[in-house]
Amino acid sequence: MDENTQDFNEKVIAAVESKVNWYNTSQLPKVQDDYRMHLVCVNNIIDTLVRRSLIVPDPYKKDKKISSVVPPEDTPFNDNERASKLGIRLSDYQSMLEFICNYMKFAVEHLNTEKIRKLLEFNATFNWANLSINSAKVNTRALAIALAEARNNTQGLQVAMLNDNLAKGRQALDEINTILKPLSDFQKERYKGDVRKNVICNEQFDKSKMQSEGTFVAEIKRLFSTCMPKRPFAVELINEIVAEELSPEKDELQKKVLAKLQFEEKKKVVKDASVDTHEMLMDAVRVIGGTAEQYANVLNKFQGNHSILQMENNTLGTKIKRVFRKAFGIDEPPVFYTITLVDKTTNARRHEKVNFSDFSANLAKRVKYYQGLAVKNSPVYAKLNAQAEKTILEFVEKQLVDCGRLHVALGALDDFFKNAVHGADRAKVKGIKMELSTIKNLMIKTNQIKSEYCAYIEEQEQMKKLGLKNE
Repeated sequence: MDENTQDFNEKVIAAVESKVNWYNTSQLPKVQDDYRMHLVCVNNIIDTLVRRSLIVPDPYKKDKKISSVVPPEDTPFNDNERASKLGIRLSDYQSMLEFICNYMKFAVEHLNTEKIRKLLEFNATFNWANLSINSAKVNTRALAIALAEARNNTQGLQVAMLNDNLAKGRQALDEINTILKPLSDFQKERYKGDVRKNVICNEQFDKSKMQSEGTFVAEIKRLFSTCMPKRPFAVELINEIVAEELSPEKDELQKKVLAKLQFEEKKKVVKDASVDTHEMLMDAVRVIGGTAEQYANVLNKFQGNHSILQMENNTLGTKIKRVFRKAFGIDEPPVFYTITLVDKTTNARRHEKVNFSDFSANLAKRVKYYQGLAVKNSPVYAKLNAQAEKTILEFVEKQLVDCGRLHVALGALDDFFKNAVHGADRAKVKGIKMELSTIKNLMIKTNQIKSEYCAYIEEQEQMKKLGLKNE
């Protein structure tokens, strides 16, 4: 192996390792965050369509097992089947997103070209960038029709929330595709880099065999299974390596390889004008507001579970007492449920009595308030937007604490209903696992924005102290 070949190998290997690190630390964590945001938006869109009776969720969703990424069915169906067919396909899409967010490993080593191809194919299930009722794609057309019907005779605030979820979901998916498509090409260069590192640079590789294409390929093949076990022998890519070393255009080919391995590391922005810190905080506020639909779903399910439990306890004595209270104008006594709260840090358990009527009323108030926070043109949002950044930051921090406590209480009350209802009625109890997961993801996103804001403000303060920033 001559010096030029050795030098080129070293450059390629170093460039590949650097780009792998860039993807693993910068790009792929963003892909996972974007999938989580897309899932949150899809959950909210599905909830809206279900509430308007425009789709029927798949009743067998929980029975379906997922082991790999597969897009939902896209075969045609009749208009009178739209509610059920679209409901099943949206449920499948939702389940697959949950699988991607919770079980897929977002690292270069785990996302080979086949997995990337499947992800891109799945991402194209619905054309979120152009949801047209005239779309040639069955799923996109059906969803567009359902969304158009959802906007009819709906309050402006609800329409604005629906549109906001559609916009954010589309943006998240666009960012995902922008990262995944180049990653597929990079995996080919990574494979070639691994061949150079593990096979060609191996001490057992006979450098004298690099004089002709035939002997070069044969020598790579001789050591390949030993040096790169469980990796396929990709003839096309091996031939590219040979061409990069032996063809008359090898200098040009080598320049192209190194160019493909370049990447632009985005530097932290330090100019005041480029970062609107006020808007950054209000973005966190809007994300918190996005929990409104999930809390509304939780409230609806809990009220249904409460009714089931009360029917179970509707004995003769209870009925007689109710008649007397009604006759004498006496209010119904409050219903208390004892829930078990678990401290995740210490695993300590404590019991707490919950006045279900008060709990439901407070949750309903939170839903209404958060609905206003999610939409820019609402009075609630405008009032908060007029405040100083310090006030908004304190507000965001308080909401995160409140939502964290509420998240624990909701989970405990969910467990209570599942255990308190008996017999055949237990199957009627509706769980809130999906809502809790979505709320948690939104809290994580809000906290991430808050942390970025605090880090940026701290950086600016340090620059002032060092005299690197004008007052």
